[in-house]
Amino acid sequence: MKVSVKLFGSLAQKVGRPTIDVDLTDGATGSDLLSVVSRAYPSAAGVLERASFAVNLRISPWTTRVRAGDELAILPPASGGAGVSVAIGEDISVDEAIQAASAPGAGGAVVFVGTVRDHSDAGGVERLEYTAYEAMADKVLHEIAGEALEKWGLRGVAVRHATGVREIGATTIVVACSAPHRGEAFDACRYVVDELKHRAPIWKKEFGSWGERWI
Repeated sequence: MKVSVKLFGSLAQKVGRPTIDVDLTDGATGSDLLSVVSRAYPSAAGVLERASFAVNLRISPWTTRVRAGDELAILPPASGGAGVSVAIGEDISVDEAIQAASAPGAGGAVVFVGTVRDHSDAGGVERLEYTAYEAMADKVLHEIAGEALEKWGLRGVAVRHATGVREIGATTIVVACSAPHRGEAFDACRYVVDELKHRAPIWKKEFGSWGERWI
């Protein structure tokens, strides 16, 4: 099948045009597309190693299957943009975050998963409730993830933060960082987790037999 792929910024400049047509086999994935483009345009290899993949206007894992008629784009890295995936809401997935942070140039990914524990310094905890200034939180999380991307030369960063009521054991935060080497991924993951706790406008309320309180 033949697909049309949009290119932007430094990638479009290296390739020499903003759109290319690529022949793929049925069932091909974004990774297959990337391999074809990399072979066709070796001068763009450095940019492609840190690029992100968009399908129908949404950042998608490179493992996503490509279908005829999809709107496809390869996005060059940019602070707070390509290479960064952020989501805030009631439904968050560890597996989805890992896929979103994945990239062909990464040797591995480090993932932090925060969960609701059954106690705090106030006593036993029954559940938590998260609220957020979502528009601002989305901006702040993009900034933090972009900082980590640039500082440690990451290939991808995904941040997921839950809102609403979360029961004991439920996932509250997922941070996934992929990099060529594990050291950078570990350091970056810790940075993102620490910074979001300090900077993101997200609040949690604890509930227990002792009462309730905002943190």
